Amino acid sequence: MGEYITTFSKIHFTPTEPVAADIKIKDVAHALSLLCRANGHFRSFFSVAQHSINCAMEARERGCSPRIQLACLLHDASEAYISDVTRPIKKLLPDYREFEDRLQNTIWNKYLEQQLNNDEVAQVFQIDDAMLYYEFLYFMEEQIFEQKPDIKSNPDFEFRGFERTEKQFVSLFNKLKGKKTGTVSVGVDGCKGEWIAVSLSDEIFEVGKYKTINEICEKYYTADAMLIDVPIGLPESRNEAIKRPDNELRSKLSKKSSSVFNTPFRQIVNAPDTKSAWELNNELDARQNPISMALCNGIKHVDDFLQNNYEWKNRLLESHPEYCFYLLNGEIPLDDSKLNENGIEARIKILKAYFPNVREVIDTYLKQNKFRKKIDDVVDALCLAVVGQLGLEQGFKTIPDIPFKDRTGLNMQITVINK
Repeated sequence: MGEYITTFSKIHFTPTEPVAADIKIKDVAHALSLLCRANGHFRSFFSVAQHSINCAMEARERGCSPRIQLACLLHDASEAYISDVTRPIKKLLPDYREFEDRLQNTIWNKYLEQQLNNDEVAQVFQIDDAMLYYEFLYFMEEQIFEQKPDIKSNPDFEFRGFERTEKQFVSLFNKLKGKKTGTVSVGVDGCKGEWIAVSLSDEIFEVGKYKTINEICEKYYTADAMLIDVPIGLPESRNEAIKRPDNELRSKLSKKSSSVFNTPFRQIVNAPDTKSAWELNNELDARQNPISMALCNGIKHVDDFLQNNYEWKNRLLESHPEYCFYLLNGEIPLDDSKLNENGIEARIKILKAYFPNVREVIDTYLKQNKFRKKIDDVVDALCLAVVGQLGLEQGFKTIPDIPFKDRTGLNMQITVINK
């Protein structure tokens, strides 16, 4: 017993003589998601797995190859088998460092299929040190290096349950390895200050209600498509408002054009109160109506999230359920409103041609929300998830074809299927 450890998958693993065939990604993900960084001295639990995910995301935002991203994800994988030793002590333990290097190289060689060269190793550990710096800044309010490292991503340091982190670690690993595990499409719609998300992967679905967009993006951060029924890419002048896709979408929907509202200016969205918002509307000639003004809180919530989460910019994409139903219905607008029974049934019938389990999604949602009677929001979210799946199969297009960017770099576009 003293020569081996028993892993999560019940493998007897000898750390001093590592065998590549005995290394399993589920063991690595499980163990690292339960190991705390900084020897447990951070003010709250933050796992080695979450650190590794942040490193991989930083590598992606720096434009590194999937190979380097995977190396970053796995750079602490040896700790799944031998734990870690704090840096001051590790320097005094040459035998430990030799075992650690041998084990880590065995893991890298197994999954990267070719040994990392010195330049690649340097890239990985530069990112590792950058994440270490920002972890200590966040958790300990301590600057551990004299020079502040530059980073491209927005690392997530919030507490996360180990099971979710473990799942994210494995999902990201599979994606970087190019494994076909079924594409994941997520559709999101607002609902009285909250958000409904429907995810589809093959015939499997999940539906839930969330308080923040951050919760949804954290849960589905490896999703292949994520469409939301909220304006993204906000104008700040009349000239910029004209470049939004709103008018073009109205012309395509003809008699359903009333479902497309003018997008509020960013200044209006960020106004401190309703009175100030209406004053700015008049001052800037923004031409908002009460309905579009009522959407400001949701629009601000999404815009704030995108401004603070660089990796989701132009990845969380605006779409429009009514136009999506128009496309799914053979480019024929639906006569009935989604707010009456005939309109809902017409939409369910359209969706069933693409996703047979529509009723199961709705029933699951109603069981979760026992006092909720209206289902138009969950039907819209499901519509966007279906369009995301179809787009992944046959391609997406945008309205307009070549979108303009707002002043923060967000595309002003509606994303739909390429029909």
